[in-house]
Amino acid sequence: MTTAAKAVKSKVGPTRLLEAEWVKDSLLKEDCFVIWLGTGKSGDQQWSVHRPIGETDLASGSWVMTPSRDLGFLLHRKESEELSSWKRKSELAKRQQVLYSKVGRKTVTKDDQTEVWTFDGAPAIQPTIRTCSAAAKAAGKQESAWLDYADNAVQVAERSFKEALRTQAIPAGWLRVNPKPVHITMGGPLGDLPQKSVPYLKGLGFNSAKDKILRVMLGIDPNGENADEDEDDDDGDDPLAPVEDVLETAHSSKPTSPKGK
Repeated sequence: MTTAAKAVKSKVGPTRLLEAEWVKDSLLKEDCFVIWLGTGKSGDQQWSVHRPIGETDLASGSWVMTPSRDLGFLLHRKESEELSSWKRKSELAKRQQVLYSKVGRKTVTKDDQTEVWTFDGAPAIQPTIRTCSAAAKAAGKQESAWLDYADNAVQVAERSFKEALRTQAIPAGWLRVNPKPVHITMGGPLGDLPQKSVPYLKGLGFNSAKDKILRVMLGIDPNGENADEDEDDDDGDDPLAPVEDVLETAHSSKPTSPKGK
């Protein structure tokens, strides 16, 4: 399970900038950023602002705020074992469909285990890949660049095959027999906290989301849907109110069960 890394002590203060090195998490495929709130006393907090993780019902373009120390709970539950197994099998079904269509590659045995390129006189696939991988390595390239060292006919066939795999949808017949398992990625120690989108960040890009949160926290921009109420609020001049709005947006709703959707 991914957990928050142990903090390395740095110095920060009202007139001292925090100097730290940004460490990207490979499990988060998209850009994210953090907000740190503290006074040097107990209760310091760090929140990660990120795209929805795993399987959710949130709209595309949504942003979620999660306490950084709890992000590992979401990553750990990104998929269920059942869903992971289904995805592996669906990829195999897509591959079999491409092979059946004979785009670049095809099978030549009844058990569909032996694959060959579809052009006449094609060499055996695995020995060719090994030879070309060795040629790539000898040239100082990654072995994964083996295709660049293959004959033109092999390059055309293999690239056609890879493109077909990339664009092939899950076969409808297979999907009817093997429906996708229902899974909602939930956070928290017990896996019962749903991811909640921040309404005023919906549809914003990375840089725009950073700018919007900062402007809301500084009181420059109203908090979206509550703009009219904020203008009439007696506490509207409270400099901490925008910060409280950000935190409340992330955790104001009660946890719900995936079955209760």
